[in-house]
Amino acid sequence: MLDFLVQLDYLRDVQRTFGSGSGRVDLFGVFSQILSVVVPIVSVVAAWYYRHLLAFGFLRFFSRLLSPGSRRIVENYLVTKGIMLDVYLYSSQGVGRKVCNARVTSVVGGKMKLQLINTSPTSLKLKNMRVICFSKPFSYSGRKVNAFVTFVSHMVRRGTVIKELSLTTPIRYRFVIRRKSSRQRVAREGAIRVKAWDGSKRKTFWMSRTDIQTVNNPARYGNKMRLTVENISAGGIRMLVLHPTGNLPPLKTGNQLVLRVSVWNPKTKKFTYFNVIGTIRSRFKGKGGAIGLGIQFTAEGNKVGSQYIWKTLHGDMKALTKFLKEIKE
Repeated sequence: MLDFLVQLDYLRDVQRTFGSGSGRVDLFGVFSQILSVVVPIVSVVAAWYYRHLLAFGFLRFFSRLLSPGSRRIVENYLVTKGIMLDVYLYSSQGVGRKVCNARVTSVVGGKMKLQLINTSPTSLKLKNMRVICFSKPFSYSGRKVNAFVTFVSHMVRRGTVIKELSLTTPIRYRFVIRRKSSRQRVAREGAIRVKAWDGSKRKTFWMSRTDIQTVNNPARYGNKMRLTVENISAGGIRMLVLHPTGNLPPLKTGNQLVLRVSVWNPKTKKFTYFNVIGTIRSRFKGKGGAIGLGIQFTAEGNKVGSQYIWKTLHGDMKALTKFLKEIKE
């Protein structure tokens, strides 16, 4: 009986409290106030996030109005000649990791459709990301061109493999100096020693026999196959494969080699070596049927325990830059 009275008193108190009603809530007004605050904030954040893309689109629109002919000439040249492009991510910090090697197959509606030749595995969503494309230098109307900056407009990826890629046509085509370090010509054969393995052996190369290497006494080798170094910089090396015979590792443009590069230090009278991954950027014919290779250093190997850890290089190799500077002084 007591519990019943307590509950009855509680219900009377609730009735008195809400007896006059809670008043009508203007939901439209509430939502309007929320939107008046949220929409400007979201718009500012979105504009800041896509600021590079918006600025690019604005400038590209006016540049195409002012000089459409010159851009069409370059784009037709890229398509008809099948110019190879090296595509890299690009940011305010500079050139980033490599995306792919590709050719432009068509330019329609301000979009460049690419034929992918070699791709680097990636988990990134590349759409709307800024990239820089490099090519071999060529000229039009007396101007040199070898690069352009643009954005990815379309991408299809399966797992970490890029299957399709399209780019927006750039604002302008320009010429940039890619090499940051100067090459040092090798005065005598043997001052720089190189051992090379197929890039697929990067995890076990130190346990494998070298695929090709320089030799200590070239005069004794005659017409036997060997490597010789023409010049070296902190960013790459130029070599010749003399008397190429037998089973060579893949030596096409874009293939990779594991390199152990040993450089003679005249001050200490010792060799200092560096382990790198070298990507073949150019291949040419040398004298006597030799195979010439222009190689860019793209990763540096550091031994950790019983294995090597490979760190991607974005530019020159700092340790080699310092070393070459010291022996040059």
